[in-house]
Amino acid sequence: MAVPLVLLGIRTAYKEDLQSSTAELVYGETLRVPGELLASASPKVYVSTFIQQRRRQMDHLSPTPTSRHLSPNTFVHKDLQDSTHVFLRQDIVRRALQPAYSGPHQVIARTDKTHTIVVRGRLVTVSTME
Repeated sequence: MAVPLVLLGIRTAYKEDLQSSTAELVYGETLRVPGELLASASPKVYVSTFIQQRRRQMDHLSPTPTSRHLSPNTFVHKDLQDSTHVFLRQDIVRRALQPAYSGPHQVIARTDKTHTIVVRGRLVTVSTME
């Protein structure tokens, strides 16, 4: 029930930049509003007291702990650590029926996070993590 009254108050409020109210621009004359919207029903609040209350409230706020949604666990097959050949995923835009992987490529060296493989006769270091 309060929403129509609030909207009426917004539409009848005088806008300095327009030199009129929104309702006056639409209807060509001002609207008659109930006296409740014109009278101030809220008690006077001193600015310094209000600011002090808000500062106390802000001092008691604590940040919400965040979570990491964008770091999914990467699956690395256990046989990758001792395989002699691997397939390499091609992260490119492919045409229809074009394979997503190239290979098999020979593995020359490996570390915990990388593999050095032979691609078209050249040594290439690729990451096994995302």
